Formats: sequence, C-alpha cells, structure tokens
Amino acid sequence: MNRFFCAAKFTRKLAGGLSAFALAALLQACQFQPLYSSDSGTVANSSFALSSLSVAEVDSRVEQQVRNHLIFLLSGGAAPLNPSHEVRIRVSSNSRVLAARVKSGQSSQIGNTAGSVELTASYEIYDFASKEIVHRGSRFASAAYDKTSQSFASERAARDAENRAAREVAEQLRFAIASDLSSS
Repeated sequence: MNRFFCAAKFTRKLAGGLSAFALAALLQACQFQPLYSSDSGTVANSSFALSSLSVAEVDSRVEQQVRNHLIFLLSGGAAPLNPSHEVRIRVSSNSRVLAARVKSGQSSQIGNTAGSVELTASYEIYDFASKEIVHRGSRFASAAYDKTSQSFASERAARDAENRAAREVAEQLRFAIASDLSSS
C-alpha cells in the first residue's frame, strides 16, 4: 500500500510539472515573431523595407568592403531610388598575433606564424522623414590567417582575412538592421 501511495504522489507531481512546462512553452511561443515577417505577414514587404535603405559613403578600404557587402545583402547591389532610411557605418580594425615561434640561427628572434583580424562595426539608422537617428548598434567579427616567411603571401593572407571579417560583419549588420526595423 505504501508503494502505491508513493507512486500516485510521484505521478501527480510529474503531471503537474509537465503541465507547467507545457504552459510555459505555450506562452513563450505566443511572443515569437519571425524576423522576415511584417504586419501583413509577407516576406516581400520586409525585403522591400530592407531594399529601400541607402548606405552612406565611407572612407577606408575595410569600411568599403563592409559597405559593399551590406549593399549587396540589403538590395542585391542596386541603389534605392527613394530611400526611406540611411545606414551609417563606422568600422575599426585591429590585428593580433595568435602564435609565434622562435627562429633558430645566430640570434634568437620571434617570428609570427598566425594572426587575427578583428573588426568592430558600429551603425546608425537615420530616418529621412523624422530627420533623426532611430536605431544604433554595433557588431563584431574576426578572421584568422597564417603568416609565412614570404612577405607578399603574409600581406595577402591578412587582406583576405580582412575581407572575410568584413563579409561576416556585414551579414551581422543586415540581421541587426532587419531586427531593428521590424521592432519599430
């Protein structure tokens, strides 16, 4: 009899816990909204909103890489005729040594064998109608590369790493911008 009582008590607790878990999952699902949906629920409207953004001119080569990728991701490379908003970006770049080795010879010197490029891109979304900045944020990306004893190959590897990081941060910016615009 005692075993039956304990089993029934355990079953009631388990059923109560499962129903509370199911209720929590149901309530959480009520707050979910897909990123690419709009009030009318079509993906086409959110794509139209992203393609109506212009991206401001930039100064440096790395910023230009991020800008070019962002324009392609927002509108397929086409410039909007009547933009509703302008995205302003600033990119800072930092290089780091990831690994080093000691070269043998008459004197001990340290030679770098691997590096990393880190990009931080901050953005502002300017609304032409209200003439104010409606959203701000920043995103970060990094890319590693190998260094060799050939200086041109090492420079090219660093440049390629910058380009990979620029592509990655542009993708992150696109998602952040889409999220910002869908929440406003």
